[in-house]
Amino acid sequence: MQLKTRENCPLCNSKNIHPFKTPTFDPETIDPGNFKITDHHYGKIWPLSKCNSCSYVFSNPFLPAENLSKLYSHMKDPDYCDETKGRSKSFKTLLNRLAKLNPGKKLLDIGAAGGIFLHLAQKNGFDVHGIEASTFLVDQAKTLFDIDLFQGDMMDFPTGKKYDVITLLDFIEHIPEPAACLKKVDELLEKSGILVVVTPDIESKTARIMGKHWWHFRIAHVGYFSLTSLENLLSQYGFIIIYKKKYRWNFSLHYILTRLFQNLKNKKSLQKFLKRVHLILPLSDSWEIYARRYEDKS
Repeated sequence: MQLKTRENCPLCNSKNIHPFKTPTFDPETIDPGNFKITDHHYGKIWPLSKCNSCSYVFSNPFLPAENLSKLYSHMKDPDYCDETKGRSKSFKTLLNRLAKLNPGKKLLDIGAAGGIFLHLAQKNGFDVHGIEASTFLVDQAKTLFDIDLFQGDMMDFPTGKKYDVITLLDFIEHIPEPAACLKKVDELLEKSGILVVVTPDIESKTARIMGKHWWHFRIAHVGYFSLTSLENLLSQYGFIIIYKKKYRWNFSLHYILTRLFQNLKNKKSLQKFLKRVHLILPLSDSWEIYARRYEDKS
């Protein structure tokens, strides 16, 4: 597998970078299954570098975007939509916050997965559109929610239409070129539009306590943000954070336990009970960010 080495930070272009963590897997062994949203093989990381200028942590050497896109296009994740109820509880909180900001109704979700968030947004009156690399998840969105997603890389998405809201929900940590992503967002967002970002916080207390076992250390994650690096990225394209908080996950007890104990998937008698019990996980290890351009900060 052909990896490329960086001499500059892919976020701020600084040369002031240094090795941060050594890899814990062989890149030659990866396949589309390693990129499932519900993957439970925590602690697997690429060779990571850290930028001393903006604090961004990134894979280095890295797998180019075109190679990652091919892996994601073949990724199948049937467990993702099995957890629709739990994910919906978290997504409803996002939509409630958006309602208070009172944006327009044209919404684009980049990295839309199986369409759960877009389905809820549509029920809340949004005109929804989405981008998803996985053919399997695009089919899930159509089958389960009758939502048509653009299947492919976000860079190939047409820029003729502008959106009032663009969401990057657990997306930006999956791509090797975050600055290019924000440039595309800038082209697609209305002048007064709102950008919503949810992404892991590598400087969180949970990340420090969990160390190499932190659940966000996984093959699919090729970049890790702190609040400093997020602010740096957003400011490059004229965005200012208007609201921020730590994201709270909501999952069924079944989902949580089967991440830890895979053999529980075979315990059919327990599944119905475990799926009825939902827990809020206030791990405080992901940022939930709402941003507007500087001229619209009022």
